[in-house]
Amino acid sequence: IGNESLPDFLRAYWNSKNRFVRHAELFKRVREKITGKKDVFSLIRDVEKNAHVYAALPHAEDSMWNSDQSKYIKYLRMFNVRQLYPLLLAGYQKLQPSDFTSLLRACCIISFRYNVIGNLATNEQERVYNRAATQLSSEEIQGLNQVLTSLKSIYVADDKFRSDFADKVLRTTQARNKRIVRYILFEIEQHTSGKSYDFESDAYNIEHIMPESLNEGWDHIDDRDYEQYLYRLGNMTILKKSINRNLGNLEFQIKREAYEKSDFEITQRIAKENNEWNSDRIATHQNWLARQATAIWKISQLND
Repeated sequence: IGNESLPDFLRAYWNSKNRFVRHAELFKRVREKITGKKDVFSLIRDVEKNAHVYAALPHAEDSMWNSDQSKYIKYLRMFNVRQLYPLLLAGYQKLQPSDFTSLLRACCIISFRYNVIGNLATNEQERVYNRAATQLSSEEIQGLNQVLTSLKSIYVADDKFRSDFADKVLRTTQARNKRIVRYILFEIEQHTSGKSYDFESDAYNIEHIMPESLNEGWDHIDDRDYEQYLYRLGNMTILKKSINRNLGNLEFQIKREAYEKSDFEITQRIAKENNEWNSDRIATHQNWLARQATAIWKISQLND
């Protein structure tokens, strides 16, 4: 399992096949169930079969994954979500490769709605993943559709997701948040314009429309609005690095001219839809982003 923690791996493996257990009780449960030599060798063989999968789960570049799987593994790593590892171990063993890819995608969407945007408690989420994993391992449920149905309780409903997204603050002073903001904005750009970009490319920057340092031309923004709205998603867009460097902290009317010439449709939209920039305009734009996000990060089967 490489540099991964052995107790973490054993717990994820155990929870993929057995009733949910926490770290403190793990070895007690193993001793209760593994009582003879035959059980020991059976356990070791099965653990070995799962070890290489577990070791690859945090690493998008692992040769085990195809290009689509690698993309979703990268997103899950970026979201810092591991509660679903038992389900992914079970899914890898029990599902067809194409269905496993679809499961990875679904887990990314659930994680984005539940963990990244909703910032909801993970205790119940972990138990739902465990229950789905054990049912899949025992063949109580079979196939992708039944697995997805078993996850419905942790799929945040559209109305709540849209509301959570419309109020979301992500402080880009943190490297992980900055990466997630780039991911979000580029996904929405692809959705609206049909153009695909590498969200990790150094050629592009996050543009804070109301700048991180307020200079002349931003006198209409009071301290309270500055604190509350600076790191709202509605105050951010994407620009080429060379353009962003020249705009700096300039007033909105000057920035707007550059936005109109941008390659990015979501950035052009800010120029077309706004003659000024303040807390109301930020909220309005973020509501629009929220509507796009609800259409992008969506599992149709769970919306029925």
